[in-house]
Amino acid sequence: MDFFKIRGGKPLNGSVKIRGAKNSVLELMPAALLTDEPVILHNVPCLSDIETLKELLENFGSKVEWNKETHTLVISTPVITSIKAPYEIVKKMRASIYVLGALMGRCGEAKVSAPGGCVIGQRPVNIHLEALEALGANIELHHGYIIGNAPEKNGRKRLVGGVVNGLVRIQNGVHITTHGGTVNAIESAVLADGETTIRYASVEPEVDDLINMLNSMGAKITREKDGDVNIIKIVGVEKLHGCEYSVMSDRLEAGTYAIAAFMTHGVIDIQDADMSTMTDVIEKFRAVGGKIEKTETGFIADGRGCVLKSVDVNVEQYPGFPTDMQSQFMAMMTISEGVSVLKESLFENRLMYVPELQRMGANIEILGDSTAKFIGVKFLNAADVMASDLRSGAALTIAGLVAEGETVLHRVYHIYRGYESFAENLRALGADIEICQEQEG
Repeated sequence: MDFFKIRGGKPLNGSVKIRGAKNSVLELMPAALLTDEPVILHNVPCLSDIETLKELLENFGSKVEWNKETHTLVISTPVITSIKAPYEIVKKMRASIYVLGALMGRCGEAKVSAPGGCVIGQRPVNIHLEALEALGANIELHHGYIIGNAPEKNGRKRLVGGVVNGLVRIQNGVHITTHGGTVNAIESAVLADGETTIRYASVEPEVDDLINMLNSMGAKITREKDGDVNIIKIVGVEKLHGCEYSVMSDRLEAGTYAIAAFMTHGVIDIQDADMSTMTDVIEKFRAVGGKIEKTETGFIADGRGCVLKSVDVNVEQYPGFPTDMQSQFMAMMTISEGVSVLKESLFENRLMYVPELQRMGANIEILGDSTAKFIGVKFLNAADVMASDLRSGAALTIAGLVAEGETVLHRVYHIYRGYESFAENLRALGADIEICQEQEG
């Protein structure tokens, strides 16, 4: 099992190319099941999560060709040979649940194990199932599996258009629209008989990436607004065709490298980044004191001479500050002047990284209800620390880049799920970071 050795104190300088968004690819790959023609995806990052989903699609009979050098995936599924998503694959990654909507859309039936993934809080799938039931599906839970069946008409199982009105859960008193539920509802409805209206739909750009790809395949999907309610309307079609599509840039990867530039007082040219998907994050960067300069292909994050200032963060749904950026941003707040308060409103276990930062000398007080107060210190100390999820792994890595001494970060397999060549890229920027392997026995 890999771990990182990180020796802090070096500014990061140079350029880094941002790859396709993990959170988008994991929606687009299952959507390829909706057609019997090839789907070609470009700008696909080399991540362990992609490998897991590739294995799952092949379990259904897909032929998946992955050229990691060109970052291209070709997915062909002329015939679906199995509708079962087995536990041994699904347990590795929560996004496996997206195959539920795709299988129900194309086959009218599915048997999908309840999902696994990062332990960052409750993310119930009951909302996903209610969306399918709104489209006529009969859903049963049996021995840890979600079993879905669509109504049968003229010898074919097919979902029926309807109104999906319940894609909202309440977390810490906040109404939260489910991103995953929206994805499954869309993938279920594109081949349904009739028109579907999805109310309280997610507006995250990764969902728009899915919509854009499906429309390029012949789907009929549009967005609307009813006051404050975001709506997606879908007119079901008989068949989708294949397509060639380039995955959107990963806004979370771009933000992580920007934070590394600010914390180490370096300057990084972040290429192929889309600032239009990072509005709230960019505002926070500037409030901290970091310099952001837009370029033709992305932006430059300049931390030279930057005196980091503390900024409060209230995690919200898009276009607010993303939950997947808060641990990296708060790592920066540990060495910023003043006091900052973090309020995590989406996931109750998203502060599991705090004790690890405290081991490095960070002054953090947990206030309850997923709220923490960060009091800036002059420097962090190296320590043995452990990643509990993908984003905490990135946060602890960049904390190690500014810590005095040698930080040893364990469980970096979490990082491999969402950042391609993270340690290698940091090393190319000037970081003193080494990938090591635990000795067996």
